[in-house]
Amino acid sequence: MVMAGVAPALTLLGVIALFRERRLITPPRALVVLVTLLAALVLAALTQLSWAQGFRLADANQPQTGLAGALGVLFVIAWAVGAVGIGLLVDGAFGGAGLPSAARVPLAAIAGILIAPALGVGLINPATSTIIAGGVALVALGTLNGQRNRTSPVPARAIRARSTDVRGAVRLLAALSAAVGVVGVVYALTGAGWSDGAADGTIAMAQGITILLASAIPLLAAFALSAPQRHGTAAVWGPTSLIVLEVTAVAVAYQDAPVSQEMAPWLGVSAALGGGAIAWWTIPRLRGPLGRRIAVGLAFGGGYAALFGTTVVPLLAFLVPVAALILAFLRARPTRPKILSAGQTPLPVQNA
Repeated sequence: MVMAGVAPALTLLGVIALFRERRLITPPRALVVLVTLLAALVLAALTQLSWAQGFRLADANQPQTGLAGALGVLFVIAWAVGAVGIGLLVDGAFGGAGLPSAARVPLAAIAGILIAPALGVGLINPATSTIIAGGVALVALGTLNGQRNRTSPVPARAIRARSTDVRGAVRLLAALSAAVGVVGVVYALTGAGWSDGAADGTIAMAQGITILLASAIPLLAAFALSAPQRHGTAAVWGPTSLIVLEVTAVAVAYQDAPVSQEMAPWLGVSAALGGGAIAWWTIPRLRGPLGRRIAVGLAFGGGYAALFGTTVVPLLAFLVPVAALILAFLRARPTRPKILSAGQTPLPVQNA
């Protein structure tokens, strides 16, 4: 029980530390967010205990008293506190990216309201905490001091600022993803009541997840277009293509939901593809000898495929609309001008 509570807290601390390392939020905001989200985690744990106690009382045909009777109140309070913390985090990140307050405050509020319950339930699950912690570790390993390693020379044109046309395409793809994703969420939660194709809530949920997975494909394309190309085009589009195939395999599997025997082969394929994508993305971005980078990348990819590959994609599918909205409204920061020595000619600064 102690470790089950420590793991989410340490994961949360790592995420906020990563935001600070990237200078996306200020130190005071980081402290406020940390305290707020730690309180939300405590409330989420109490909510889980309340639900478990209520289940035992109901199984014994006893009235819902004590902690069990406070389930609804605890859930709402945990949701509200978590939404405030996530909203502050997202608002700070958007502010650091130059998004005006008129746009970032509503987006931060929406993100907090939508992400808080999913993240609260997820973080008290050891699997989700491990996945998030692993992602933070990968990013941290890629930013350690030292000589940057690249798999191949990258010409200057590959790392120049994104053009206006590309940024427009990113926003269009992200908006399309958000629109389709919202349809998927609505269908998953309400489709059983109005859709002829959904015989019950389980079928509606499976079909809604399939729609959400389809909405992830334009989001992945938008991400690949906007991602830095400093490691080469293949280091971005290769892993992204594998993730698209992973998402497609999960969508095919959910055509047979809820029959687990029919779903298992496709979910296994998706896990392998996801592990390959993680390894491919990781290896060129780490620093150090090539052999060590390959070993670390394969370890992360293999661990994901073996432990979480068959379960994490459907859970993350519900975050697609939020991620798409963030990408659609996120505005890149201008490139910092380089400090020139005497006699050098300044070059024009382009927006990233």
